[in-house]
Amino acid sequence: MEIASNLLGPTRRSYWVVENRFAAGAYPGKVPGEDPDNPLALQLLLNAGINVIINLTQDYHGGTDAHLSHYDLGATNRAVIERFPIVDESIPTIETMRQIIDSMNAHLNAGENIYVHCWGGSGRTGTVVGCWLIENGFFSSKDVIEEMQKLRLGDLDGGHKPTPQNIEQAEFIWDWERVITPE
Repeated sequence: MEIASNLLGPTRRSYWVVENRFAAGAYPGKVPGEDPDNPLALQLLLNAGINVIINLTQDYHGGTDAHLSHYDLGATNRAVIERFPIVDESIPTIETMRQIIDSMNAHLNAGENIYVHCWGGSGRTGTVVGCWLIENGFFSSKDVIEEMQKLRLGDLDGGHKPTPQNIEQAEFIWDWERVITPE
């Protein structure tokens, strides 16, 4: 696998990390100025060959993203949806990140194509993308955030926003190399 050279993602709110294999971005259906549950974004992802969706939101009653409606029905028989809920603007536990990356790698190694998302596509998603890039040897912790900003330029509507979203998320990414390197 190689880092994407064509960054423009399958939707206006997404970008390719690994071209045609691994995209990341905003909640499917979120279109600025339109109905946030517009099914068009989900359809574009499915048409691009995405068949695994990694949902990092808490899009359930009482969660920090409870205002979102589920897109599951639109993906029926076309994509597997895996949920790893992370509090908005926060970080996962090391164990949860381990589960997310293991799942992503298993799907990619099986020839499946993945889409990782949170609500806006920068904080929780950026944290996962950064750790995945380090774990898979694409970048060191020293360079990864700068390289992530370049990748995110493919997100036409949100690529100007920083990824990750806050210092806690950046520190988690920087520490990931130490977490995965045996002493």
